[in-house]
Amino acid sequence: MFTVKRLIVCLVYAVFIIWLVRFWNSYGSEKISTVKLRQFGNFESVTLKRETGAGVRLLCFLLTDPLILHKAVYARDTWMKRCDIALFMSSAEDRQFPTVGLNVSAGRQFLSDKTKAALQYVHEHYLDEADFFMKADPDSYVAVEILKEYLKNCNTSEPEIYGHNMYSGTPTAYTGGHFVAGAAVVLTKEALVRLVTRGMSDPRCLRDSFADDLLVCACLIEVGGYIVDTRDQFGRDTFLPPLNVDDIVYGKYNEVAPWYIDYRAPYGSCSSVDCLSDHPIAFHYVSERDFSLLDYLFRIRLRLIQQLSIDLTHLRFNGTRYAKNV
Repeated sequence: MFTVKRLIVCLVYAVFIIWLVRFWNSYGSEKISTVKLRQFGNFESVTLKRETGAGVRLLCFLLTDPLILHKAVYARDTWMKRCDIALFMSSAEDRQFPTVGLNVSAGRQFLSDKTKAALQYVHEHYLDEADFFMKADPDSYVAVEILKEYLKNCNTSEPEIYGHNMYSGTPTAYTGGHFVAGAAVVLTKEALVRLVTRGMSDPRCLRDSFADDLLVCACLIEVGGYIVDTRDQFGRDTFLPPLNVDDIVYGKYNEVAPWYIDYRAPYGSCSSVDCLSDHPIAFHYVSERDFSLLDYLFRIRLRLIQQLSIDLTHLRFNGTRYAKNV
């Protein structure tokens, strides 16, 4: 049932989008020269292309299991259709869905094993077919077109990883320090190559654990990679916190996830939408119903970008990089 609380959230989103369009339009220098509409399911996607700069090729892979495969349907049928390549990694093959069957056991306790096998599979079969490689969860929603605009200002030849920035304490070999986690993490091509060809040769890299994002980052740092600060120029998060969307909108960070404060120490605490970027990329813990809501809102947003020829070339991450022993 559509509750008053959810109605308020919808209105907040609508006001946010209207304000965002006006904000973007104020930059208006270079115009978007070509906009292509393509149909997918019951929604439309706007693919932005410009004369300046080559397009970004993005491979997205989502980790799932046979028992939770039904949860991946919503990502499959909405935002993942806008990825250049979309893969679903499971402990068993399902040709109808379809999923790639990896030689790993099912269960959250084997998540790092699955991540490792998925990265190896992507490296072996798709390395030359994409520039950036994104891992996401079944309950994640990603604004693919907006992500690509940010990535146009990133160098795929640099060993970098992007996501929601966190900190786990004093860095040691293959654990601790700065890392990214949450709804989605994105690797450059060079980062993927280093992880698979150099990092994974050490048994300490991605050892058995459910903290796969932290271990991917620790492993990448050991082979000369970088954790990138993905906040915007105002210090606001582009990859939203690993919290429910409603809790983010209503500022319940400290109430529902007190553990989160410690993990954000170097970046400062946050308790309202003022800490979130005007150009959000990824949402976590999205409910089945909210997938359709978010997809609808971003569809409106992208149509306005098209109609108003809004310039997105200014979208850049903060760019501060954290390396080994930082």
